[in-house]
Amino acid sequence: MNAMMLWCGLVTQAAAASQADGGPLSAAAEAWRAEARPIDLHVHVGGREDWIRQAIAVMDEAGIGLAVNLSGGTVTRVGDEPSELERSLALFGEVAPGRFVQYMNLDYGGWDDEDWPARAVRQVEEGHRLGAAGLKEYKRLGLQLRDGVGRLIAIDDPKLDPVWRRCGELGMPVSIHVADPKAFWGPFDASNERWAELKDHPGWWFGDPAKYPPREELHAARNRVIARHPETTFVGVHFANSPEDIAAVGEWLDRYPNLFADLAARVPELGRHDPARVREVFMRHQDRILFGTDFMSYDRMTLGSGGEGPAPTHADAVAFFRTHWRWMETRDRGFAHMTPIQGDWTIDAIGLPDDVLRKVYFDNARRLLARSLPPPEARAVRAAADIGLDPAHRAWAAAPPAWLEYSAFDAVARPEMATEVRLLWTDEHLFLRFGCQFRELIVFTPPAAGEREGLWERDVVEAFVGAHPDRPGRYLEFEVAPTGEQLDLAIDLPAKDLAWQSGFTSAVAVDETAKRWTAVLRIPIASFGAPVPEPGTRWRMNLYRCDRATNAFLAWRPVLAASFHTPERFGVLRFE
Repeated sequence: MNAMMLWCGLVTQAAAASQADGGPLSAAAEAWRAEARPIDLHVHVGGREDWIRQAIAVMDEAGIGLAVNLSGGTVTRVGDEPSELERSLALFGEVAPGRFVQYMNLDYGGWDDEDWPARAVRQVEEGHRLGAAGLKEYKRLGLQLRDGVGRLIAIDDPKLDPVWRRCGELGMPVSIHVADPKAFWGPFDASNERWAELKDHPGWWFGDPAKYPPREELHAARNRVIARHPETTFVGVHFANSPEDIAAVGEWLDRYPNLFADLAARVPELGRHDPARVREVFMRHQDRILFGTDFMSYDRMTLGSGGEGPAPTHADAVAFFRTHWRWMETRDRGFAHMTPIQGDWTIDAIGLPDDVLRKVYFDNARRLLARSLPPPEARAVRAAADIGLDPAHRAWAAAPPAWLEYSAFDAVARPEMATEVRLLWTDEHLFLRFGCQFRELIVFTPPAAGEREGLWERDVVEAFVGAHPDRPGRYLEFEVAPTGEQLDLAIDLPAKDLAWQSGFTSAVAVDETAKRWTAVLRIPIASFGAPVPEPGTRWRMNLYRCDRATNAFLAWRPVLAASFHTPERFGVLRFE
C-alpha cells in the first residue's frame, strides 16, 4: 500500500474515531502506523494462503508492519516430509515476505524417555538453524500434558531446564503461557463473570481441585523457572496471565529482569483497574511491556477470544486494533472493550506518553527480536534528472525515509538521535540525503584538505553499499563528516582499499540554531562495477551514524557485533 494513501486513511479514521469514540489518538502513533512500524508480538495465523492474506489485510489497515506467529509448529519430520516449522517458514515467506516471524513449538513425544531432554535441546537447535525467532510454550504445562503414569508435567520440571538454558544461549526468547484468567478457577455456572466464554469453551475451566493445581501454584512454578535461568528472556504472555493483580505483575517485573509481559487478550481486564495504577506500572516497566493482541486468522478470525457467535468481519478486526490504540493513547473513560465475550464491563484508557508508546508498540520488540527480524528494505526512487547536491530539491519528497534509530551493537532504541535517510537514483548516480539532529558536534580540527583516514573516529555518517549479491563481503564504503570531509573505500573482506577513489561528491549544511546537520552524497553508479540498476533491482546496504557527544553509534539494521563490517546484517536497497 502506498505510504501516503495509508497515512491519509489513518488520519481520516483517527478523525472519525475522535468524533465518534472519544479523544483523539496520538499523532505520533498515527504516523508510526502510517509507516507500518508497530509489531504485534502475539498472533496465531494458520498455514494456509487465504488465512495469511486475511491476516495481512487486517494488518495493513490497522498499521501493523510485522507480526510474530507463535504457532510456527514443531521441527519434527515424518518421513521425508518437511516439518511444520519448515512449512510455515516457506509459506509465510512466499505469501507475505517480511511481514511475519515464526516461533517454534516443542514436541513432547517420548517425554518419559531418558534422553528426552537431549532430544528437546536438539529440537531447539534445529528450530534456531531453520530461522525460528523464539519458542512458544502453551498453557499445556501444569494443566494438560501428562507423563506416562498420568501425572501433570510441571512447568518447573527439571527435565525442561536444558531447553530453557539452550534458548538463552541461542538468544531465543521464550513466550510462555502459564495458567489462565482467575475466573477460570471459579464456579462453572452463570454466576461466573466469564460464563459467556466458559460455556462455549468448557475445556478452559480448571476449577476442579482434584484435576488441576491452584492458579497461584502455576505462577510460582513459572517464577522459579525464570529465577533459575537469568540468561534466558521469558515473555509472560497475557500480561503474565495475572492482569487481575497488576501489583503482582509489577513485583515480578521488579524481581526478574529477564521477564517481559505482553498485553495479548488482557486489555479488557487491565482496563477495569484504576487507570492511574495501570499507567504507573506501564511507566515503571516501559522497557519490558510488549504490544500483542492474540489475533487469530484461520477459517474464522478470533479477536482476543471468541465463542459460538457470528464470525468477526474485517471491519470488526480493524476496530479491535483501534480499541487497543484508544486504550493506550487517550484518557477516555467508560467505553466498551474490544472482546465482549470476556466480560460485560467497560474500560478506562491510560493515556501513555509518546516515548512510552513507541517502546510498547515496537522498540521493545525490536530489541527482543533483533537477531531474527527480517532485513529492512529501503526504496531508492528514480529521479527524472540529476539533482546535484541540492538538499532541498523537490525530488526528495517522493523518497520514503529510512530511519537510523537503533544502536548498531545491541539494538537499543535511541529515538532522540533519529536520523532520516532518503535515497534517489538515476542511471548515472545514487543519491543519499542524511538528516541528523545533534547536541554538540565532535569533529577533527582543522578539516583535512583531502581524504582523512580514520574519519569514523569523529562524528560521521556512513553508507555501505554492495552491488554483488554473490559476493557479500564485497561492497563500497562512503563516509561524510559535518566538516564536509569525506572518505571512500573499496571493501573485499578482509581487504580494505583506502587508496581507491569512487569519484563521489558530497555537500554538508550545519544549522546550529536548529541543531541539525545535513549531508547529501552523489555516488557514481559506475563505481560499483555492476550493471546499471533497473526498477526492481536489489542491492545490499547498511547505513550508520556516529555521534560522539551522545555516544550514539546508530545503524539502519543493527549489526549485533563489534564491527560495522558485518555484511550478513545488511538490509536491502530496492531501486524503483
